[in-house]
Amino acid sequence: MRNIMSIRTTVMLCWVTVFWGGVLIGTIHSVSLNGNGYEFTVAISEDALQLDAEQRVPFLDALKKTMTDTSKMLFDATDSKVYFKKVNILLPRAWITSTLTGAPTSTYNYLNADMRIETTMTAFDPETVVQAARSYNSKMCGQPGEYIIAPPQFFLNSNGATVKKYGDPAKVMLHEFAHYRYGVHKENGIPGMFIENGDKFPYTFKNPRGEWQLTGSNNSKIEGSYAYPEDHTRYCEYPNTPDMTGDLTDLNCRFIPDMTATTGPTTSLMFMPFLPTVTKFSDETNHDRAAPNMQNYWCRNRSTKTIISKHPDLTDLEPSDASTNTVPEFSYLLPAYQTVYIVMDTSSHTLTDDTVFNDVRTEIADKLIPQLAATSPRSFVGIATMGGTNVSSSNGRLGGYLTEIQAPIQVDNNEILLANKVNGLTRSSESGLLIEKAMLDVGEVLTNFTHLSGSIALVFKLNDITNMDEMKVESEAVHLLNSRNARLITFEYNDDSSKNVMERSTLLTGGTHFPANLNSYQTVISSVLNKTVELVRDPKFLNRRVQLLRDPFTSNSATPFRKFYTVDFVPSSIEMHFFVPVGRSSDYQILVNGTDRKTYSLASAEHVQKYSSWDRKYKIHTFTIPSTSSSTTATFMVDTTGEPLSGFYEAVEILGENVPVYVGGGGQTKNRVIDVEVYTSGKNGVLNMADIYEDPSFLIFASIRKGYSFARALKSAVATVHWPNAIQQSVSLRDDGLYPDLLEKDGTYTGFYKPTVSGIFHVSVLLDGYRRSDPLAQFNNNPSSRSIPIDQNEDSSYLEVGSTTSFQRWIPYAASLDVRLAILYKERPARIMDFRIDKYDSENQKVTFSWTSPQDSYGKNTSVASYRLVYSLYPDQIINNDGQIPETAVEVGPSTIVEGSLDPLQPFVRHSVTVNLVRDGPAPPSMYFTINSKSTSDVESYAAPMVYLIGSEPPVTTTVSKTTVTTPTTAAVTTPTTSTTTSKPTTASTAARTSTVTTKPSSTTTVSTTTVTTPTTAAVTTPTTSTTTSKPTTASTAARTSTVTTKPSSTTTVSTTTVTTPTTADVTTPTTSTTTSKPITASTAARTSTVTTKPSSTTTAQPFQPNGAQITRVSSALFYSLFSVALILISAL
Repeated sequence: MRNIMSIRTTVMLCWVTVFWGGVLIGTIHSVSLNGNGYEFTVAISEDALQLDAEQRVPFLDALKKTMTDTSKMLFDATDSKVYFKKVNILLPRAWITSTLTGAPTSTYNYLNADMRIETTMTAFDPETVVQAARSYNSKMCGQPGEYIIAPPQFFLNSNGATVKKYGDPAKVMLHEFAHYRYGVHKENGIPGMFIENGDKFPYTFKNPRGEWQLTGSNNSKIEGSYAYPEDHTRYCEYPNTPDMTGDLTDLNCRFIPDMTATTGPTTSLMFMPFLPTVTKFSDETNHDRAAPNMQNYWCRNRSTKTIISKHPDLTDLEPSDASTNTVPEFSYLLPAYQTVYIVMDTSSHTLTDDTVFNDVRTEIADKLIPQLAATSPRSFVGIATMGGTNVSSSNGRLGGYLTEIQAPIQVDNNEILLANKVNGLTRSSESGLLIEKAMLDVGEVLTNFTHLSGSIALVFKLNDITNMDEMKVESEAVHLLNSRNARLITFEYNDDSSKNVMERSTLLTGGTHFPANLNSYQTVISSVLNKTVELVRDPKFLNRRVQLLRDPFTSNSATPFRKFYTVDFVPSSIEMHFFVPVGRSSDYQILVNGTDRKTYSLASAEHVQKYSSWDRKYKIHTFTIPSTSSSTTATFMVDTTGEPLSGFYEAVEILGENVPVYVGGGGQTKNRVIDVEVYTSGKNGVLNMADIYEDPSFLIFASIRKGYSFARALKSAVATVHWPNAIQQSVSLRDDGLYPDLLEKDGTYTGFYKPTVSGIFHVSVLLDGYRRSDPLAQFNNNPSSRSIPIDQNEDSSYLEVGSTTSFQRWIPYAASLDVRLAILYKERPARIMDFRIDKYDSENQKVTFSWTSPQDSYGKNTSVASYRLVYSLYPDQIINNDGQIPETAVEVGPSTIVEGSLDPLQPFVRHSVTVNLVRDGPAPPSMYFTINSKSTSDVESYAAPMVYLIGSEPPVTTTVSKTTVTTPTTAAVTTPTTSTTTSKPTTASTAARTSTVTTKPSSTTTVSTTTVTTPTTAAVTTPTTSTTTSKPTTASTAARTSTVTTKPSSTTTVSTTTVTTPTTADVTTPTTSTTTSKPITASTAARTSTVTTKPSSTTTAQPFQPNGAQITRVSSALFYSLFSVALILISAL
């Protein structure tokens, strides 16, 4: 059978906007909301050329159908609020034909696209395509993620492969879009993970009733069976759980849902979106707050619908009419062609007069613009001027220096406009020229025009550089241009060519330098323009320079300076640049150990000292080290026999011409260059620090990937935050799972920063790979980002792990963030993420909690002011819909603490406290706990992930008596049956919750125990009469059932009552009575209500069917209950 994809032997270079050599630029994504409709952009990578030409149109049709279906599903799932109004599809240039074309765009590119289409190969078979769609979101709950990525084959669904494995592609896309846009997370557990092994997100867990169930969130039973994914006819038991004897059983066992079932749950799209009946996100009426999944862990035990409804897109948005047409408008776009950015020196000092300036201006307007219009009308041209010494940081640009800025526009139809713009340029009365500031601005302007063809910065330098106090920005400017895939073409006017300073920086970008003087400048101008037109015609340009290091050094005679560099991809060569003060005598030596095991010195042929820095303060020693056949690490040394020597050094890796460069987190690990993606917190590039709903902190994320694997460990990761006023501060980035990092060793390194002013901040990153004796940096597969298959089985193609030699990256200006209202920011103490129950002593009624003490303020080794440890029988009473502990929550008081205390300890110390908590009775209740801290500035942290004590089954009863139950709510009152407990897990994330409340004995010898059960199904009439006091339920509250059991008195009478309160139906209230409990016991957390129904003449007992799929077993409690009733009846006879 013909393969759905023709694999080509030639290397296909990916069209992307990246830091070439594997570093992506963090910018604002293109998704936007206009009214109730989203504009969404899909970018198709050049490596999708591997898709046969005859399959491209079918793929585009399938993509459009999927997005159309997703739009309608999004509309329904958000209660008619939002849908996809417009979908832009950015086509690769090679796909363009006479029948398939589009409009050129400079607004949308691969970098800011919401979804990337990229062919991803498996690790073991290079002809097999990985079909999974996936989304990346390394930010805090509620914040938008990085992007969605999927291969063409996911949409093509050849021979039904996608539907068979993942279900409806439109539902998968809705799942990924919610993760990407709204910052919600998966509600399923990860197959192969087991909670008793300490895994955070296990496939199954023991719920508050003590039953094993699948980790998830669904509002009714899911039909299915337990089987092995590779063979659904081979059934198994106890998936990922201990069996009845407590032994760990087969972790390969999975719950396989019945995809033919016509009835089933409607939630949740973040749990099992592939189920045919699932159409909604979980809300507070059906979300399982106890499930140990990513949504609860990171979103503070709140439902996905709660997080989505609080997103800025939806908070103040009115629903559309239900009949709204949700079919998107589709537009094909073409990537921007080469951009020529012209920078004219308009300063009025030192070298040139008006004649030279006017001649240059005329040549550009009369020759270059018309030639570009004739030969490359789809190209873009931008114009700016530089001159003087004024720098304005208030404009938010990197250099804050360029003036007269004309943003790049397409030459076609704008030829006259551009020519007039050039002719309108005039010389400034200001003297001075800050070339480095100008180049930083140029690099930032070209960020949105980064693509495979490359951009051209055409710089006319007509005067000397002045006011240059630092040289470090020279390196930053050069690498910034390299990262934007931009080449410099420089026209440098100076009668003394020895004073030219732009040649080296130009060559480092792969560009061409043109020196000129009074006698040659007119001829040279023509050469400059011809070279520019030539490069614009070049269909592809890829800058292969990867900046590894840039740091200062100091060496003295007693302690030489030593450091290492890396080659993390072959074939590659290394350039080492050492900046030494110009006036330094020759009392120093530089030794570079090559990866070929040779040592190179200043006397070696591989060394040259030709150039000086822009400010002429440093002479530059350059070593070019040949490539080797394997990745490796090597060292270098600077030594001196005289006075201490200080300077700078750089290490640059130059990728070989045959090295395939891809981007997007896909493909074989061993064949991929390391990708580094840098992002910041906030929404759409803006951070409102006065936000109170979610965490408004300034956070930095650096994700390190190699193919679809991620880096497990680095030696160090440091970000530099550049203020609007040029201040720089360092921030340590960590991957340790402690705030603000989401998950330990997931390849995303995170840091916190606290600005004191508003404005546009920029972020640079320096990474050092992890050095061990081998020395290897391990890359593993991250299972949390991919769409979950129907059989929940890990795709073997993802199981590859890889490694590389220790790697390094220096990434200047990788991301930016517009900070607003910084003065109103209130820093919270770090959220406690490892709160847990260490021990429960049921005999002595003691429970021991522990957690890691947080910092009062991030980065400061001071303790918080206090803690609030709270508990309840109901989880929504300790964490509200804002993810915080409500004021009414019941706290653990000092009188109940028997060991330790709640007095704060120093940060990072393990804190432990033991509490005496009464849970009397044969059926103690499930109890929920959480904790937060308060800073010395009186600001509370967010609530820790909730923990709970498991409750028992209802007790055995022997006497049945009539009961009158009263309710003030609109809830129907029925009687649930005894819950069936089994070691086999259910899929009921929202199955009945059981809680027990114990009251003090009265003056009589009767002890009453109240058991509260909250099933979602089953209706049984009530034969007995009892009374309990609880909070009124509302329509948003799931049905809760109360079972009241009275311990035998001296008369040995036992009465039992079971009451269920669903949210609808009529209720009669003939009588009312009340029972209340003391705050220190478990009953203080109980929600009380007074419920009355008409007495029923009979009692029906039936086994409770949990919401999940399980084999029903009759519990021992039910068995003995029925047996006891039978004995009573027999005795009566």
